Amino acid sequence: MRYIMVLALAGFISAPAVASMELSDNYECTDCHKLDVKAGAVRKKKEGPSYKEIAKEYKGKKGADKQLLDAIKKGSKDVWAKKLGKKTEMEAEEDIPAKDAEAIVKWILTL
Repeated sequence: MRYIMVLALAGFISAPAVASMELSDNYECTDCHKLDVKAGAVRKKKEGPSYKEIAKEYKGKKGADKQLLDAIKKGSKDVWAKKLGKKTEMEAEEDIPAKDAEAIVKWILTL
């Protein structure tokens, strides 16, 4: 019985990571954000930072989850311009429900 409960909990704990990548696809986040980008790769015109670059930048910073949620819900402009070597703008994604945006942010910060 305990073995079954442990397996069920393990599935529950790992599910959000998969669901969050799926959520990012569902909300078309992956039109501009990839999981990872090779160093020195030429980025497409609308391509923003990869999820792994975002995680590296924000992981362990106080208030990182709120900053990323604000970027999703309110948009951002030129936050990544210096690092990407080009102007950047993310449109506000007000249509993404808060719980889904939170799941995506939590997933990104685990990368």
